[in-house]
Amino acid sequence: MLRIFTPMLFISIFLAGCGGDDYYNIATFHAKNGDYEKAIEYFTKAIEKNPKDTEAYYQRAYCRQAINGNNELIIADYTKSLEFNQNDHEAYMNRGVAKMAIGKTSESIQDYLKSIEINPKYPLVYANLGNAYKLKFDDEKACKNWKKSLELGSENVRERIEINCK
Repeated sequence: MLRIFTPMLFISIFLAGCGGDDYYNIATFHAKNGDYEKAIEYFTKAIEKNPKDTEAYYQRAYCRQAINGNNELIIADYTKSLEFNQNDHEAYMNRGVAKMAIGKTSESIQDYLKSIEINPKYPLVYANLGNAYKLKFDDEKACKNWKKSLELGSENVRERIEINCK
């Protein structure tokens, strides 16, 4: 008897045999194509297959941020990612952004400072740190960090400096 695989049957069989890396690769494909919801679904499957996949946690958090997802889930994913890779300055910075979005400004400042400790030449983190200090009404520290961001090449802080820093 001749058996013919339909595309859906083939995909179903393929996905049933997927390992964590396969799901991660599928998720990455969706993320690169802007389908963050689908990417989140597959990063979750990758994590289920390999609960120590630091990149899957990081990328799932990043995708959630891209669609303005639940900041508590974003924070949890970056935190899990940092358990496995404590030197990821971008994870600290991005977690700081999520914390700042829910009013945890003091905690976000700690994350930004940790990011700077790991990579002191990352202009975006200084811009975010300046924003956090501005929220805390500390204009002196805000201006200092925005100026450092500008010094490192981030032009998008120039207007903040002109308006807020005398």
